[in-house]
Amino acid sequence: MKKQITAILCLALAVCTVFSCVSCSVRISASEISSGFSRKATEKGTVDSEFTGILSGFSMKLFTGCLKEQEKGRNTLVSPLSAIICLGMIADGAGGETKAQIERALGCDTDTLSKNLFALTEQLYTSDKCRVNIANSLWIRNDGTVTVKDSFLQNNADWYGAQVYRAPFDDTTVKDINSWCEKHTDGMIKEIIREISSDILMYLVNALMFDAEWETKYRKNDIKDRSFTDYSGKSTDVKMLFSSGETLLTGDGVTGFMKNYHGGKYSFVGLLPDEGTDVYDFAASLDSEKWLSIWNSRNAEKENGTTATAGIPEFTSEWQMKLNDVLIGMGISDMFDGKADFSRMSDAPLYCSSFSQKTYVKVDRNGTKAAAVTWGDRKAEGVEPISVDVILDRPFVYAIVDNTTGIPLFIGVTASV
Repeated sequence: MKKQITAILCLALAVCTVFSCVSCSVRISASEISSGFSRKATEKGTVDSEFTGILSGFSMKLFTGCLKEQEKGRNTLVSPLSAIICLGMIADGAGGETKAQIERALGCDTDTLSKNLFALTEQLYTSDKCRVNIANSLWIRNDGTVTVKDSFLQNNADWYGAQVYRAPFDDTTVKDINSWCEKHTDGMIKEIIREISSDILMYLVNALMFDAEWETKYRKNDIKDRSFTDYSGKSTDVKMLFSSGETLLTGDGVTGFMKNYHGGKYSFVGLLPDEGTDVYDFAASLDSEKWLSIWNSRNAEKENGTTATAGIPEFTSEWQMKLNDVLIGMGISDMFDGKADFSRMSDAPLYCSSFSQKTYVKVDRNGTKAAAVTWGDRKAEGVEPISVDVILDRPFVYAIVDNTTGIPLFIGVTASV
């Protein structure tokens, strides 16, 4: 009989406001053995252009897969980057058909995955006003029921910087794992598990936090009282954040904008489907080609001298989902049952019991500070400036995007505020 390997946990926090660091002195009682598996000198390298396409494809498949597994009307926020990092960590321990399924679903081998994720995470821009924090950890039951191979732990240290803990998997471990999550999300996600069943032998955890100010602050008269019509047709009063001169995005059946965060390395992308188009039908139609077409439209609109007058409602959203069925739908199935092969991780007969993600986002005037970008020196000669209104006053798709690659760190649907 196969033993359970873990509930794989992906936490992803997008805090688009300014928070002081909390819980940084949290004490963890578990025994950390990371010092024995410190990251060896690894060249950062660069992200292959082909891998950017692979990650874009995975991002859209994961996002649309999650939408299919839940009812319409529910707010959704997926972090493809957090999920693929967890997959990369576990893939380093997989063998045989289990490994092959992950590689086929992603479109690359595990070595390419690890090297490119390392390069990507190392090049992610961060500053005091735009912080991106990625942390990984492995938690191993310390009663002798499972022995994890040193080669697996070393690979996870080299490519993912994973902290490794041995723990009794009792109430103190529940507290420790939750404390680790709280620390690495600046206190915004305080609980990810409540108890540990007796057959759980290991946890793999990724935490991704994004905390940024807008590039330009909103002024008092940029904030208006407006109405948001949710998916059910109900109207709710909201504070709408207005700005002009934003980069316009266009596509088949959708109009949107991108708005830079401090430093210009990341942006908030808001996409408003055409009137009469169901937001979930539009979101479900997003594949890599369609996403990149919308993203790349920004260049043509700049040349045309067309900008967007943007309106973003202040909102907060939390989301949690077990991703097993989504990954199975993508062709990654063996790892969840008795056919699992984790022989590169341990000689014990292991399988993955669950793969879950929890996310949180907060967008408001204090931390999400709008960019008023002027394209005057890039306009086509003789073309008068044109502005298109894109006011997110009904259900919309949004993403937090790495401007260098066009890859969404987070992507979601807001159906209600």
